[in-house]
Amino acid sequence: MKQWILFIGGFLSFLAVVLTILILILGNKSFLDVEKSAIAQVKNENLLAEVNRSYVYSNDQTSVTVIGTDGEGKLKAVFVPMTGQEISETALEGKINAQEARDIALNDMDVKEILHTKLGMEDEVVVWEVVFFTENDKLNYVYVSATDGSIWKRILNL
Repeated sequence: MKQWILFIGGFLSFLAVVLTILILILGNKSFLDVEKSAIAQVKNENLLAEVNRSYVYSNDQTSVTVIGTDGEGKLKAVFVPMTGQEISETALEGKINAQEARDIALNDMDVKEILHTKLGMEDEVVVWEVVFFTENDKLNYVYVSATDGSIWKRILNL
């Protein structure tokens, strides 16, 4: 009887691990497909010659941010909306970079863990979204303007 209990417990544990891995893989597949499609679109339209990074940026209008260099070797970001709107782009030379945005956003904050820093478009303003946990385990979003480094919006202590 003890062997059956051990067998069933082991089997259920194995099944839980397999299902968790499967859910994680299938859940991220749609994001990867959308990113690949956005990168292909950016390259087909000759907006970027080389892609360095891409990720999904979510706000009212979900889009894919593709960062890379254009044909002249200048660093640019291209924002590819998932539905309806036109592609927009911005040169990143002379703008606030991710590390500077983090430094601005985290100034005078007790940060426990930084979750991510992403470039995106909010109401026609290019912003860095810095997401982090404070020491008291509260989730915080700080949006820093990529143009001048000002705080565009804060959502604190969630």
